[in-house]
Amino acid sequence: MAANPKGHIRILIQHLISEICKATVSPKEAKKHLQTCLKGIAKETKNAGKKKPAARLFHLLVEGYGVSQDLYWMHLKVLAGATFRDLDLFLRKTWLECCGHMSAFYPDKIEVAMSKKLGEVLRPGQKLLYEYDFGTTTELLLTVISELEGNIEKGKVEIIVRNDAPQIKCTLCEKMAATIWAECLCDEAGWLCEDCASEHDCDPEMFLPPVNSPRTGLCGYEG
Repeated sequence: MAANPKGHIRILIQHLISEICKATVSPKEAKKHLQTCLKGIAKETKNAGKKKPAARLFHLLVEGYGVSQDLYWMHLKVLAGATFRDLDLFLRKTWLECCGHMSAFYPDKIEVAMSKKLGEVLRPGQKLLYEYDFGTTTELLLTVISELEGNIEKGKVEIIVRNDAPQIKCTLCEKMAATIWAECLCDEAGWLCEDCASEHDCDPEMFLPPVNSPRTGLCGYEG
């Protein structure tokens, strides 16, 4: 397995780009890779004697739940002192927000107050469900990978690795999809290339762009 000119390790399967060390890794290797990187950075931060003290953090894996689980996912560093509302706003901005819908987190299958701090609820190994929009719902599965000490450059939540945009083929030919017809997303002609879309007999206002998000093609979401 050879490194490219920029020093990235390239693995020829669906991969993620790490913002920590800029390595290209497979989804299956991401967890182990990140654990090693995060521990190393925490040690370097401690030894460097920086003025900013190390904070209590959680390493979270966030995945599209159900059909999008293998396509859309990201690893996050989150301050334990952040609230569920802070995390909610981050997920909306990154993956979900379209029409100001309601949302909720369900650790241990029980809804938690958005004002609650993550450090008061989360524990390593825990899984929790998140729902955005109780009509055309997008569900996410969150897993607490570990608790650690470290820092976040800006804000309370930081992406440390995320999936590349999936390459989805047109359902009518072999070209890459360029648009989604929202009305028939569950039909055989939901994902269309430019040529097939131009021949598709439907309302142009129902076309939505494919975006790197588990909410792609739903409601009015355009990224």
